[in-house]
Amino acid sequence: MNLAAFLVSHKVDFEFLKKRPTRHAAEASQASGVRLNEIVKTIVFIDQDTRPIIALISGDRNASRHKLEQCSSSKSVRLAPDDIAQAATGYPTGGIPPVGHKKKLPVFLDGGLLIQEYVWCGSGARSKLVKLKIEDIVRLNAATVCDLSAE
Repeated sequence: MNLAAFLVSHKVDFEFLKKRPTRHAAEASQASGVRLNEIVKTIVFIDQDTRPIIALISGDRNASRHKLEQCSSSKSVRLAPDDIAQAATGYPTGGIPPVGHKKKLPVFLDGGLLIQEYVWCGSGARSKLVKLKIEDIVRLNAATVCDLSAE
């Protein structure tokens, strides 16, 4: 998958930021100097029928499985194993962007992210971040906005 080509073809403004390879938002924040609350985590879950669904949440928050179940009308959700996440999105965990996935997946975005105009996200590789507008993330995914944040 080529994220830059996808973003250009959809007329999205973006910027890449190189960093040392990382797997988690907290590590990415330290490696890049970007504040944790300005990073969006793209987390792949699977529902009771092993269908992948995506939760997007601020790097300084945890996603509530219970709230994701309610938002997605799923009986149960659990974290997808790395191989399933990569097969569904086309990208390795730790680098999964919030847009441009291999398959069209249901995407649920935590409403708390709407206060920010831009966020930094996985860029398709563990060695860089990509800066995107929240409105582009919502538009490109036809994302459902709901409360996903664990208290």
